[in-house]
Amino acid sequence: MSANDMSRAQPASLPTALLCLALLSNACGAEDAQQAPHAVPIPGCEMLDIAPCDTQTRACQLSRLELAACLRGTSAKALPAVTVMTEEAYVEFFNARFGANQLIGTNHFEVGMTWLGLAEAGSFSFVPATKESVADSFGAYYWRQKQLVLIDHGRPADDVASNVELVAELIRALRDRDIDIAMWTTAVSIFDVDSSWGGDAMYFGEARFYSNRYQAALDGLDASHFDEFARINDGIREDIDWIRAHPSPYVATNSRFPHNFGARAAYLAWQSNGVEAVNALYDSKLLTQQLMASEAEMGPPPTLKYHGRPRAPSEWDQNPSVTALGAWGLFLSLSRTLAVDEAWPLALSWSGEQLFVYKGVEGSEDETALVWQLEMTDEASASALEAALSPGAGYRQVQRTGTFVTLAIASNEDPLDWAFVVD
Repeated sequence: MSANDMSRAQPASLPTALLCLALLSNACGAEDAQQAPHAVPIPGCEMLDIAPCDTQTRACQLSRLELAACLRGTSAKALPAVTVMTEEAYVEFFNARFGANQLIGTNHFEVGMTWLGLAEAGSFSFVPATKESVADSFGAYYWRQKQLVLIDHGRPADDVASNVELVAELIRALRDRDIDIAMWTTAVSIFDVDSSWGGDAMYFGEARFYSNRYQAALDGLDASHFDEFARINDGIREDIDWIRAHPSPYVATNSRFPHNFGARAAYLAWQSNGVEAVNALYDSKLLTQQLMASEAEMGPPPTLKYHGRPRAPSEWDQNPSVTALGAWGLFLSLSRTLAVDEAWPLALSWSGEQLFVYKGVEGSEDETALVWQLEMTDEASASALEAALSPGAGYRQVQRTGTFVTLAIASNEDPLDWAFVVD
């Protein structure tokens, strides 16, 4: 989870909108109120005025905070620190913040992801923000700084989309206030890509779920005319298609995976026991396999099994990067060569993983080796995975022992026997 969008590296475009509320009567003008002429009260928050207001004013921010708190069944208390920046100032802020971490030399992890079909060369390079690239961006809540940054585009920000986005960002701020996201990620061990994507889904999905209720109210839809669950599942199917079509599905995942997959998890929890069940999700973390398990219910935590670390020869750095891509990363990789209806159930048989990326020692620093250890739920799925991973160009080797499948790839012709361990 990154400082703001966890895994994201670029400013997000404004999501398709949700809306806003004004607690103070002077926060919204007559023209604003006309933007939601068919609005209906939000169940449980009927006392609040949900008409759009100018999100760059403190009065509106306070009223949106009240709505966000009501949707989450908590108290509003104080606003987080709010900074309004011009487009120019935000571009400078963003580029200074994220551009400083640009990697010099070979990005070995990127190389590994290209081998798995999850990226293309240059996918992980920093792309500086420009005025044009942030022209439709609302802003974001940065949990490391406890700061909400709003972008002033030189026009009133009293539209429905801005109001809904503000409510979503404040829901994230309230969650951070409740559990302190920085401490939470450590407490529940969010240290790899899989759990980071899962954590993103919890954090952004909760905001999407609650703000969907606000959007529906502004659209004049009550529970009898709004199938929120169907809309979320439709969104997930669209996200899957969009991510798979992207040249770098890994990068695309950061933009599209968290919101609807996470909203579905929040919806299912909320249906079981309301706000308390949504809050209980944060007692632990979610993995992508749980989020993918079913359209109708979230799966239980998979039984994880890990294997020994490969002992690389001296030609390789002895401190590889170690992560896991989870069932979602496995699905994306498999769906490059398998039909979706074959790749999806096979990925759901994922039951533990370690992915090691090695770089060459001095004199061969540009060389890369990848070892992907995958545990499957049964031998049938492991056998199917072995067959699916075997084809491909380059120096690729696959080996299966029972339910354990290992893929090894290197950029040179050195032997890879060392990559296969048997526990």
